[in-house]
Amino acid sequence: MYLEAISVGYVVPRADFDARVHSVFQSAANLRPARESRLLTLLAASQADLPQGIRLEAPQGFSFERLNVSEQVTGRDGLLRFESSSLTIELRGASRWKCDLPSLDADMTVPAVAAAWECVGQALNKRQMLMGSESLAGDLFRPDETVRAGLPRQVGETMRDLVAATRRYDLTAASAVGVLIGLGPGLTPGGDDLLVGYLAGLWCTVRDRSERSQYISALGKAVIRLSRRTNDISRTYLYHAAHGQVSSRLAALAEAICRGENPDSLLAAAEAAMRVGHTSGMEAVAGLLIGLSAWDGK
Repeated sequence: MYLEAISVGYVVPRADFDARVHSVFQSAANLRPARESRLLTLLAASQADLPQGIRLEAPQGFSFERLNVSEQVTGRDGLLRFESSSLTIELRGASRWKCDLPSLDADMTVPAVAAAWECVGQALNKRQMLMGSESLAGDLFRPDETVRAGLPRQVGETMRDLVAATRRYDLTAASAVGVLIGLGPGLTPGGDDLLVGYLAGLWCTVRDRSERSQYISALGKAVIRLSRRTNDISRTYLYHAAHGQVSSRLAALAEAICRGENPDSLLAAAEAAMRVGHTSGMEAVAGLLIGLSAWDGK
């Protein structure tokens, strides 16, 4: 089978490379390049662009589960070939995708931006309640004594510690990062998803202030160092978020908030971002909102 790539993330190698299939799902598959710890991700056209993603124009009913875990993959002259599945992917001609969160220059003191933030926060809480989520975004902004015990309280306490440290430009925040990484169930644990969103929110609010960019860079290094505590897939997302790179859906939502767009546009972007995974999208959106408000917000 011959498939063409629609878009490729900016970290996908341009030169020849070898890899093996790491994991397979219906609408995605992960590849581990030789001598690399971070993964590349094959995606159906309906999925979001990723820094490490290769999004494909695949026929209806196509599933990546046809690939075999540990199968050898070779990338030569812009073609990916799979050893035992006879699949060939054409990379030449695909557009390169990369987001630019710092250019959003978010200012949470602008009324339209603050209103957009509130709108998305309400939508997130509503969706989490409908889904019966264990954690609610609103809990992250409440005093601990008003939040039920267990994981929600632990997450709330840790996020408040992280925000307080961020506001002081205090890198003891690494201790809070260490608590969150790998915390919770799921293919990408909820604590990791929160951190991905939080880093995205911080990158949006750099606003050409050197102390902010230096802090985020240092915090990102701590995240990368501690990410060995989680799984390969989640570690890849954390690495790219530390460098200001997230999925196109989370980036689009960040842009809608930072531009103070109208409620219809905001809710459409929020819904697309929240639909990712079972709870991953909701956790990432919660982290984004917290990150956006860390310095200039609530």
